[in-house]
Amino acid sequence: MSIGRFILSVVVAFVIYAALYIGLMGVVFADIYTANAAMMRSPEEGLALFEMLGHLLQTIIVVALFNMAVGSNDVKAGARFGLLVGGYLAATDLSMYTGLTLNTSPLPYSVVIHMFVGAVIGMVLAKLYKPAGGGPEEA
Repeated sequence: MSIGRFILSVVVAFVIYAALYIGLMGVVFADIYTANAAMMRSPEEGLALFEMLGHLLQTIIVVALFNMAVGSNDVKAGARFGLLVGGYLAATDLSMYTGLTLNTSPLPYSVVIHMFVGAVIGMVLAKLYKPAGGGPEEA
C-alpha cells in the first residue's frame, strides 16, 4: 500500500471512528454513559488535544495492523479483523469498568458498540485497500 493510500485510510478511519463513537456514546446512548460523567475531565483542563492524539495513534496502529494482518480488499476479512479489534477494545473496557470504581451499566453497550464500530472500520479499510503499485492484489 502506498503512503498516500495509507494516509487516506487513516483519515477516513479517524473520521468514521469519531463520528460513530461520538454519535453512539455521546448522543444515542448519552443517558447511559452519563453514569460515569463524574469521572470525566473538564474541558477547561485543556487535555482534549491529547485525547485526539491518542485517538489518532490508535487509528494509525489499526490501519497498520490491517495492512499487515489482512492486506486485501476482502470485505469479509475486513469485518473479521474489525470484530477482533472491537473485541480487544471490549475486553479493555471490561477490565476498566470492573477494575475501577465505575458504574458498569454502560459496559454491555460498550461491548456491542466496539464490535459494531470495529466491523464497520474493517470493512471500510478493505474497500480502501489497494496493493502497492496499484496492480492486481497479490495472493
